[in-house]
Amino acid sequence: PVYAFFDAEPQIEYGKSDTPDYLVYRCTKCGEKLRQGLKTGDRGSTGNLRDHVKKCWGEEALAAIKETTLDQARKAVRDLSKGKQSTLTARKFGALMFCPNPAHSARFDILHSVVTARWAAESAHPFRIVSDRCYKWLQKEGRPNQYVPSKETVGRDVKILYAASKNHLVKEFQEYEYLIPIELDCWSSPNH
Repeated sequence: PVYAFFDAEPQIEYGKSDTPDYLVYRCTKCGEKLRQGLKTGDRGSTGNLRDHVKKCWGEEALAAIKETTLDQARKAVRDLSKGKQSTLTARKFGALMFCPNPAHSARFDILHSVVTARWAAESAHPFRIVSDRCYKWLQKEGRPNQYVPSKETVGRDVKILYAASKNHLVKEFQEYEYLIPIELDCWSSPNH
């Protein structure tokens, strides 16, 4: 399924005797082209493709499609590159998982809570926004059984995310060997 991260139709690179020497795959995210030899003993090897996917998409993305078919993996990658979080979910939250039917997954409900908490915190929305009639309608449109977390759950998840982020930053700063320059722009601060 590693081919899911590349264009479906690879280009063919011909050698001196007009015989195909390489298949050239273009990454759907960054556009980088990678070659796969056709004449050597490792012609089925996908090592360089996997290395690129780890670098470009992250190890979590590669692990998420490991146990899927090529068609499922292509659909998941296509949805992710369009910004959807329905099949290959929340890569940037470190909670990446492949979920062929997310509406009926307990893991998706938990992930949905985390994503909602992060959205509320980053957008400075009050936690009670999840109780709003229109918000619930948007979440349940076409999925009447869709889980919508309560304002209490969102508040708790924001606190958990804050604590985890704080601990992660503390660890990063402690491991950093050099001085860290800090600059404040007091003019744009709301409390100036």
